[in-house]
Amino acid sequence: MRPSRTLLYILLAVFLSAIVVALFPQYTQIWVLGAAVVVCVGLADFLMGFRRVALAFEREYPTRYPLGSRTEVTSRIANRSRAAVTLRYYDGIPSHCLHEGFPYTQKIGGGGEFASFTSLLTFQRRGDHVIAPAHIEVLSPLGLWWRYRRLGDELKLQVYPNYEPALKYGLLATSDRLEQMGIVKKRFKGLSKEFHQLRDYQDGDAINQIDWKATSRVNRLITREFQEERDQNIFLVADCSLRTKAVDLDLPILDHLLNAMILISYMAIKQGDKISIANFGVPAEDVRYLPSLKGGSGMAKVLDHLYNYQSTDSYGEYSELTKRLLSYPQKRSLVIILTNLRTEDKYGCVEALRLLSEKHMVLLASVQENSVSQILSKPVETTADAHRYVGATAYEQDAEEIVSDLMQQGINVLRAPIETFGIELANRYLDLRSSIAS
Repeated sequence: MRPSRTLLYILLAVFLSAIVVALFPQYTQIWVLGAAVVVCVGLADFLMGFRRVALAFEREYPTRYPLGSRTEVTSRIANRSRAAVTLRYYDGIPSHCLHEGFPYTQKIGGGGEFASFTSLLTFQRRGDHVIAPAHIEVLSPLGLWWRYRRLGDELKLQVYPNYEPALKYGLLATSDRLEQMGIVKKRFKGLSKEFHQLRDYQDGDAINQIDWKATSRVNRLITREFQEERDQNIFLVADCSLRTKAVDLDLPILDHLLNAMILISYMAIKQGDKISIANFGVPAEDVRYLPSLKGGSGMAKVLDHLYNYQSTDSYGEYSELTKRLLSYPQKRSLVIILTNLRTEDKYGCVEALRLLSEKHMVLLASVQENSVSQILSKPVETTADAHRYVGATAYEQDAEEIVSDLMQQGINVLRAPIETFGIELANRYLDLRSSIAS
């Protein structure tokens, strides 16, 4: 039980009146009588506050939420007691969850009347979360005390990466409108082709593409149209180490990497590729691996696999990653490692990826942190600015040195600003996928 604002105002009035009585002692008896009444009424209301109030609580919450997206949720409280009650309601959402609406204060009539509460929740962290029992405060009959209660059961829910932009980009990509999103589809010479569809003959079509059987059936020239051979192997690897724990553009770097992975996964599945997913830079017990999959249900499996990837305090060794990837029963694939290159990667990264490239085609895709770019673009005005500028410059030079060393070993490298990382990675993926040996 805790005092209500009404009781606090009454106590304040009693205190102020005590000051007046100190100046005018003739009113002491009146003040004592009034104070006694306040104490008696307050105590009686305190005891009445423990009366039994039968409340029923229900939630209508989805079990899956997109990260950073406002989602409407509804709760309902029914009063099964005879008397009306006034209550204050706040649901047991995690502390990092933004909300609009809580807390609610509502008077609910007796005899089964109910009140519905609609709120907007915005989850700012991916993974598994728990909605704890609701926090309920019931006002005593005279309105002097709030009695605290918990209602409802724990509700487990999952917060997924916000894949709506990825689906939007993927739909554009698979409908031959890549230029609308900044992705350029490229043609390759000498690639194997597979049959795509029949269509009417157009000027410029090769004679050997004409389907004479179809032509004879419809009595007009019909051409066979081909497309690049599908069914390639794509292996996506997410760096979940300390490298990706920092926050950039209001999201952990790992979340930017996962958004890019979802885009590539969606495009790959729509194009008929097989995809596998793994993580690195985590303790041995947290190693994750999603074997090769394809087809219409593949995207749901990808999202279920990725949603609770979290950065750790471990430092991922590329030598361990290479050893693990080579141990998987995987055909020659395009291995895309999504990471955030750092100074310490100068030691061991190049040699490990060179060994991996003997079996697979490797693409190391690293973000360029926006926070570093901002330091380099700002004018240097103070000593602190100078120190930050020197540090950022050294950081960039080390990253570029690693990129240069990798490229000298014939390893594909992409280092792109974090704002455009997904688009540039999609461009490079389209560039490389068709050159994988079947």
